[in-house]
Amino acid sequence: MHTVTEPDPAGRRERRRTQTLDHVASTAMRLFEAQGYDATTMEQIAQQSDVAKGTLYNHFPTKEAILAHWVHLELVVDAQRLHASIDPKAGFTAQLTGLLDASAEWSERYRAYLLDYFRFRFLNIESELGGGDRGTPRDLSGLFEALITAAQQAGTLRTDVSAAHLASLLHHLYFGALMRWLTLPGLVLRDEFAVVVDLFVGGARAAPKPPARRRAS
Repeated sequence: MHTVTEPDPAGRRERRRTQTLDHVASTAMRLFEAQGYDATTMEQIAQQSDVAKGTLYNHFPTKEAILAHWVHLELVVDAQRLHASIDPKAGFTAQLTGLLDASAEWSERYRAYLLDYFRFRFLNIESELGGGDRGTPRDLSGLFEALITAAQQAGTLRTDVSAAHLASLLHHLYFGALMRWLTLPGLVLRDEFAVVVDLFVGGARAAPKPPARRRAS
C-alpha cells in the first residue's frame, strides 16, 4: 500500500511569495534604470509588476524596501561569485584587495542607489539586530570572516581575537570608506579601500615569533 504524501500548501505559498518579491524587485530595478529612482512611483512598480497596489504595499511598505530586497538578491549571487574567484594560493592581503576591488566595481555601477539603500537599513536597524533572514547575506562580513579564518590557520593573522570579531571590525572600516566615498566628492573608492587594507592588515598581522633561545653549553 502506497502512502500518499499530502502537498505542502504552506511551502507553496512561501515559494509563491518569494517569487513575487523577487519579480517586483527586478521589475522595479528596470524602472529605476530606465527613468530614475526618484521619478519611479510605487503605482508604476505595481502596474509593471502586474500586482495589485494593495498587494505591493503588503510586501513592500516603501520604495526603499524594494530597493533593499533587490540589493540583497544581488549579494546572494555576488557572494557566491566572489567566493569562487578568490585565489586560495594568494596571501591574505592580495585576497582582501581583490575582494574589495570587486566590491568597488559593483558599488561604482550602482552608486546612485546606495545612499537610499543604507538609509533604509539604518531606519530598520532593530529588525537588522533581530536577525532578519539569516540565509540572505546583507554585506561582505561572511566573506571577510572566511578569509580571516584561513589566514589565522595559516599563521598570517593574530588569533587572540576571533575571526568573527575581526570580520566585524574590518566591516566597520569597509563601511566607513564606502560612506566617505558616497558623501565626499572626488574620492576614488579603490583608494579608500586600499587604506582599509593597509590599516586592517597592519593591526591584525600576527606578531613574529621570538627567536629560539640557544642552550647554554
